Amino acid sequence: YNYHSKFFTLFIWDMKRTSKVIIKSFWTLLILVSLVLNGSAQETKALLWEISGNGLEKSSYLFGTIHLMCKDDFVISDGVKNAFNQADQIALEVDLDDPSEMQAFQTGMMNMAGYDYKGTLSEKDYNRLDGIMKANYGQGMAVMRIMKPFGVMSALYGEMLACGTPESYELSFVEMAKGETKEVLGLESAASQVAIFDNIPVKEQMTWLSDMLGDTGESKAEWSQMVANYKAQDLAALYASMAESPEYAKYEKQLLDNRNEAWIPKIGEMAKDKSTFIAVGAMHLAGGKGVIKLLREAGYTVKPMDN
Repeated sequence: YNYHSKFFTLFIWDMKRTSKVIIKSFWTLLILVSLVLNGSAQETKALLWEISGNGLEKSSYLFGTIHLMCKDDFVISDGVKNAFNQADQIALEVDLDDPSEMQAFQTGMMNMAGYDYKGTLSEKDYNRLDGIMKANYGQGMAVMRIMKPFGVMSALYGEMLACGTPESYELSFVEMAKGETKEVLGLESAASQVAIFDNIPVKEQMTWLSDMLGDTGESKAEWSQMVANYKAQDLAALYASMAESPEYAKYEKQLLDNRNEAWIPKIGEMAKDKSTFIAVGAMHLAGGKGVIKLLREAGYTVKPMDN
């Protein structure tokens, strides 16, 4: 695992359950990769921020998430609930209230031509992967080979967490929005997120997968430390604990910079007339090209709030 792991009818098992787990895991894959690319982190220890000024009629709110957490660690604080309740609408990286976006995630992780996992991975790694897939999804790699490598990596996070069905801030916010009849918006599409990994060579992804399978327990310790840093709202510590893989820097623009820059005008438009609660991966908030700095450069006042 080291960093590398930190970083339709053909399916016989219950695809609805499986796709939800994999989709949640995919967001975590994005944030884990993001952690090593975001430069110097925000010094203030905060996950919840108020956005005001620059013509906004009302304050909006920015919250940094980890996309996947064990139930024992998962908490939506009173401060986050209050900000959520004050907002008129919700914005996530992707509109998860839109069935077409969920379908795009599911289909985007598959290539019906399949991949040569058996010929690419060592026999030991392949057998371990085959066993994990059979145990967790009811089918081995003979069937699961139609999943793209980043989809397979995403599917392995449940094995790493070992805490049953994990919780998701994003899906929780969608349920909360439904209860309050608030509209859910997306800053980008599911297809654009999938395309990030489609543009990374399969050979590299297979190397990351091999590293992930070769880990013997270090990953769980690193994950626990990351969760502790997140709960402490310490973005600097999150960055420091993950800055181990400089080879990922060549994908910085695709994974972070371009996305963050594209979000700023969308956030401005969404928040112009309606208070908006914006929840994105935590490390999108920090750094020299993070959302907080970019919003300030665009003329907004962004202040930390008690979480």
